[in-house]
Amino acid sequence: MPTRPSLSFPAGTELVFGPQASRRQYISDRLADVMRGWGFSEIILPAFDAAETFGDADETELYHLTDREGHRLTLRADFTRIAAKALALELRREPQQLRASYEGRVYRFAPSGHGNRVEHTQRGMEWLNAQGVTYDAATLMMARECLQAIGIEGAVTVVGHAGFVNAALGPLGAGERRLHEALDHKNPTRIAELCSRIGIDSARTRLLAELPLLTGGRDVFARARALSLPPEAETALGVLEAIDGLLTQAGAGALLYDLGEVRRFDYYSGFMFKVYHPLVGEALGGGGRYDRLFDRFGMDVPAVGLGFNLARLAEATDHNPYAGNGEHIAAGDAGALKRAVAARAAGKQIRLGDA
Repeated sequence: MPTRPSLSFPAGTELVFGPQASRRQYISDRLADVMRGWGFSEIILPAFDAAETFGDADETELYHLTDREGHRLTLRADFTRIAAKALALELRREPQQLRASYEGRVYRFAPSGHGNRVEHTQRGMEWLNAQGVTYDAATLMMARECLQAIGIEGAVTVVGHAGFVNAALGPLGAGERRLHEALDHKNPTRIAELCSRIGIDSARTRLLAELPLLTGGRDVFARARALSLPPEAETALGVLEAIDGLLTQAGAGALLYDLGEVRRFDYYSGFMFKVYHPLVGEALGGGGRYDRLFDRFGMDVPAVGLGFNLARLAEATDHNPYAGNGEHIAAGDAGALKRAVAARAAGKQIRLGDA
């Protein structure tokens, strides 16, 4: 007797149905409208690629498979890396500014339990040959407009700069994962302890230990300058001040700056940001500048991008115009199909069925 198939799915996978699915679709459609309004075109990317595409990602998070010809492949773990590869092909044909938006799932392993997900549906964009702070500010404005389009209020955008953190870390601290984790956890005591073990000098140790405290509004710039900053950190601070000035002129709301912000992806080279909401325990999305990502293809391409996690956006709002059930038309009625066709031709939403 054949074994009855299980009705359970692997832990961490996404299964969304009913009103939750319709809210997710509404959110995706509105974000797509915003990106289309800024001149972005859709790009549909492969769900897997050669393992080398994601070679600098955390190996413990990747899902690998081998095809029948023995090729080692990896499920899409990140959109920016695979989009960069696809768009590099376009740029080799014709150097130009490219605006690409996408939607799809990424797959990153996480230990089961505590609500950890291994599938994440994202919608985002990549803006290539976009050099300068105007594009940085425009990316933040797009993120703000995306939130407004789906009715999310009370979100906080936290902005940092990869160059500032890297300059503070210096050559000895740059490759130390434990020090990155201590910065991420905002733990000055642990930071000072690790600096001592690594052999980082006292002046840089004091700067790194201060990083968790360098958060706030634009006043954080003056507090940072009161410290002994390396020249590269001064340059990064100037970029953030320029972005802040442009956003102020554009009438954008205030941002929260975190000069000790570190990111899991090391391709960020300039400003970077995350969006948080009090109803959701994790970031709704984020992005930033990654001018060196295309170096691997022998190309100099300044670029910025952003991405939102649709599940987390759905947690932050219950706004859902797609939830209406429409007009009910009883399927047993002889004229039901005719009325259904007429209603649809008029653009009305219907439910054809027994109940």
